[in-house]
Amino acid sequence: MSDPFEATSPVLESDTLTLRALRSDDAPSVFAYASDPEVARYTLWPPHGSEEQTRSFLKMLTGPDILSWAILPRGGERLEGIVFLHSLSRHHRRAELAFNVARGRWGRGIATEAARLVLRYSFEHYGLNRVEATCMPGNAASRRVLEKLGMAREGRLRRSHLRHDGFHDMDLFSILREEAGG
Repeated sequence: MSDPFEATSPVLESDTLTLRALRSDDAPSVFAYASDPEVARYTLWPPHGSEEQTRSFLKMLTGPDILSWAILPRGGERLEGIVFLHSLSRHHRRAELAFNVARGRWGRGIATEAARLVLRYSFEHYGLNRVEATCMPGNAASRRVLEKLGMAREGRLRRSHLRHDGFHDMDLFSILREEAGG
């Protein structure tokens, strides 16, 4: 069971990105990449088959137990991906970080930069001690992002996550507040 965030996603900015609260009217942009089987290959959701499915996905991502942001180029309107925090435990002062990016934007550092902004915010605003992330063992790109963030691989969670095609192993990564410069 996770705690609600009891806040909205503030605007976060870097030199090249703007993160703003994810909205239901982002459905067409998210559907454009979430329907791509390569984007969904290592996610817990299947490729989206309709904008209605994407709207349901966004409804879940904008609920009180998840703090989510749309990733945009600074000064632009084109949604390039999503980054979010979930599984908040106020008692244990930890949460989990996740992200996904449109295939046409892969390999440009967008996920790393967006996740770095959210990590900084999570440690400063929520006073977290630890942020975790998981990725499927075959997802080399996400593993590299997590390593660039300074996250340490702690091990493999065997068949820990159920998705549409069965149970999957997940590699667990984490970063502690003091490791992130907090």
